[in-house]
Amino acid sequence: MTKTILIIGMGQGLSLGIAEKFGKEGYKVGMISRNPEKLAGYKNHLQSLGITSAFSAADVADTNQLEKAIIDLKSQLGSISILQYNAVDYRIKPLMEETVEDLTNGFKISVANALAATRFLLADLKENKGSVLLTGGGAAIHPSPAMATISLGKAGIRNLALQLHQALKSDNIFVGTVTVSGAISPSSSTHSPEILAQKFWDLNTDRSKVEIIH
Repeated sequence: MTKTILIIGMGQGLSLGIAEKFGKEGYKVGMISRNPEKLAGYKNHLQSLGITSAFSAADVADTNQLEKAIIDLKSQLGSISILQYNAVDYRIKPLMEETVEDLTNGFKISVANALAATRFLLADLKENKGSVLLTGGGAAIHPSPAMATISLGKAGIRNLALQLHQALKSDNIFVGTVTVSGAISPSSSTHSPEILAQKFWDLNTDRSKVEIIH
């Protein structure tokens, strides 16, 4: 039976690299982000590579929209084996200029709805002995007050990965994170989407460590 990876926070960089890697390894790909036109473009691109995919547009900050999008994709693709959560509140704003409202909303996008998505998919993940793969960042380890919401979000997603790894182990669900410690660029010799996608593949297939720092 063909397995399916669901990518939440789909974009043209790292997440598209992950979609290509897992798709070439035989996975169907589900995609969620806000922009349906961009999602249609990713679907066409993956189709050109012979990869089956589907998408559902949703604002990842809205838990109800996210749940509906997951239900929609399950109806199109079937049971989900891997949840890959890539969403982050990517705002460059100094810490002392942040508002409580923006930080709270950012935490929901970057961390809380990763947990919500895991709960929505828990039955599938249990049945498939699946995985939750979370996109981490070097800002979790080396935070910057110039990028407050990103630093807090990546610290939160790293902590969530460590907690979920323990919480879901008895259900035979693997949880891990790749902490990306450099700028992602197609031309990078160390941090291209292709190289980082391989790290996610290694994390998922090896399952011996909760975190890869790269």
